[in-house]
Amino acid sequence: MAKLFAAESRKVITTGLLITGILVLMYVVSQWVYTSFDATEERRYTLAPATRQLLRNLDDRIYIRVLLDGRFPAGFKRLQESTEDMLRRFSQVSPQIEYNFENPNEGTIEEVNARHKQFAEAGLVPTKLRISDAAGASAQYIFPFAIINYGTRSIPVNLLQDDIPGADKEVILNNSISLLEYKLADGIQKIKRQTRQVVAFTSGQGELNPLQTASLENDLSNSYAVNRINLDSIVQIPSEIKVLIIAKPTEEFSEAHLFMLDQYIMNGGHVMFLIDPLIVSLDSINQNKSYIPPPYNLGLDPLLFKLGARVNPNLVLDLQCTRIPMVVGMQGDKPQTELFPWYYHPLISSTSDHPITKGLDRIQLEFPGSIDTIQTATPIMKTILMKSSEYSRIQLTPVRLNFDILREEPDPKLFNKGPQNFAVMLEGPFQSLYQNRLSNEQLAVLDNAGLKYKASGDSAKVLVVADGDIIKNLVNSTSGEIAPLGYNKYENTSFTGNRDFLLNAIEYMLDESGVLEARSKDVKLRLLNTVKANEEGMKWQLINILGPLGLVMLLGMIYQYLRKRKFSV
Repeated sequence: MAKLFAAESRKVITTGLLITGILVLMYVVSQWVYTSFDATEERRYTLAPATRQLLRNLDDRIYIRVLLDGRFPAGFKRLQESTEDMLRRFSQVSPQIEYNFENPNEGTIEEVNARHKQFAEAGLVPTKLRISDAAGASAQYIFPFAIINYGTRSIPVNLLQDDIPGADKEVILNNSISLLEYKLADGIQKIKRQTRQVVAFTSGQGELNPLQTASLENDLSNSYAVNRINLDSIVQIPSEIKVLIIAKPTEEFSEAHLFMLDQYIMNGGHVMFLIDPLIVSLDSINQNKSYIPPPYNLGLDPLLFKLGARVNPNLVLDLQCTRIPMVVGMQGDKPQTELFPWYYHPLISSTSDHPITKGLDRIQLEFPGSIDTIQTATPIMKTILMKSSEYSRIQLTPVRLNFDILREEPDPKLFNKGPQNFAVMLEGPFQSLYQNRLSNEQLAVLDNAGLKYKASGDSAKVLVVADGDIIKNLVNSTSGEIAPLGYNKYENTSFTGNRDFLLNAIEYMLDESGVLEARSKDVKLRLLNTVKANEEGMKWQLINILGPLGLVMLLGMIYQYLRKRKFSV
């Protein structure tokens, strides 16, 4: 019997040592080899094919500094861990990816201040958080940025989405986490480009001047070469221009201009038409008290119709809108004002999962019209990117405008037209407006320039927005200071959706590798049911504490029973 017990004891000890050795080996291997299995519904831990292809094609080291080391609240801890997990997956695909986490708040006061000043000069604006612990509450500046370095170049990537007023902070953080793959991959793609792609604004047809588009141009200049081109001075739009922006024209385009735009699109050029349907502004109503806005005669209708869109000469009113001030009384010799909803300035909330609009802040428009899509001879994909709310109304021209609408409560029965289209993306091989009707004069122009006419085009992308003010930033007439795009002076707030919508649209047009698809990845936020958690908290605490202990005791009892049964005489 003693021999049997000794042999059994040696067997148990050997098995225990073997299991311990295997666990230690697995731990050591796990520190060097990273692997995971994605069992999530939305495939959140699987990189997009375009991202994997981008990483495989890296020919030199990419070093990423992440400024997210340190002690954070739970939400930012999630962002920190998700960023590290994403970069670990990047490095698993490509050994060229190297990264390191840094704490910008570490060091002496002088070192920290100098570091913060350096970041501020580079445009890295920190987020201020209040952190509470046993020692009390304290303020901490967090820099949610990754700095991507490639050779001698570097670009910052903001890992945190802009705050959306009224949105839950957990939703903002969840949006940030869902966009990590796109933001990091897009940053790598941009820094790898040897030459900057050219984005050009047209001039000569009364478009917005450089000061009025300076905010967007400054943002574009971080990644693109930004130029201006006068259509009157050329016979062909250069192919070096990858995206052409027509920002709120006010004068008619000639036949020669339309022909240039037509052939530019036929040769694969991308165009953004940001146009107002009617000549109207707050100043025109204020000066005339009662104003009938005439339509713009831009001459673009035949070209847009051929491409697959029609901008209607109307105005769309929306109960979801921004506000403007109105005088409600006098205090002494000073007028007293209050803000009232101005239904002609819709405030658009994105509900689309399209890569351009997913997760955007609200977009403010001014006197927009509606857009209809038109059936085309070639298969053109038409994607509606921006709509009014369901509580909208249409006013057809001619219509008399004044501020009396502010004095009355809106009648919901009048705002019953449902969502109206404000922006559409057209994609595909377009057909020329001049097919079978090319004039001898146009042929002569092409011959003199050594160019060839194209009746059907390469695949191109055209964005049509029925509001030119979407790209316009405010300018201080006295100091010349430029306000951020989307800034509303009456409500003293900025709607970053205007900037992000346009930047995303340009990136979408130029994204040949498909990296932007990662932007549409949706990480679902499964929030805790706090009411149920409070009601059943004690029950689940007992289950979590006593459950494992009970399981161990049960397994021990089974083991003892089997052992006694085996060795009992």
